[in-house]
Amino acid sequence: AAIMLVRLYGAEDDAKTAYAAGQLTMPFTDVGTTAAPYVAWLYENGIVNGVSATKFGTGACSAKMYCAFLLRALGYTDSGTSPDFTWSTALDRAVELGVLTSAERTALNSGSFLRAQVVYLSYFALSAPLKDGSGILLDKTAASSGVDKSQLQAVMDGVAVSRLS
Repeated sequence: AAIMLVRLYGAEDDAKTAYAAGQLTMPFTDVGTTAAPYVAWLYENGIVNGVSATKFGTGACSAKMYCAFLLRALGYTDSGTSPDFTWSTALDRAVELGVLTSAERTALNSGSFLRAQVVYLSYFALSAPLKDGSGILLDKTAASSGVDKSQLQAVMDGVAVSRLS
């Protein structure tokens, strides 16, 4: 999930380079070497907090957890004096924003959260509006990665996927 999320930000190369150069903080002692650059980048950018000051929490990622990450990627917050969502309402807020349908929320609540579902949610999040109104997540990904948006859109247009109803 961490790797996919950093890729959605278009920041994979930055994360790997900065981590290798010691420019990212990794406070968590339970993150393996493969995920470390990604988790460190997400931590430094306020996307993940871990379950404690030193533990990331290596258990399976849940749908609620990944939706919270996606909402943060879209610029929504779950902290401060006026949060846009809470941990318990992440899936509901994702439905409100069009990242999920009601049927998808129900399906995601009824079993294990699979890698295919991470990809599915990520795909639809790319078309979701950013909180600041500056566009969609695909715009942000293109700008961050240096890849032309039309190339990314062409890839998305080549994917045949239907929403659960």
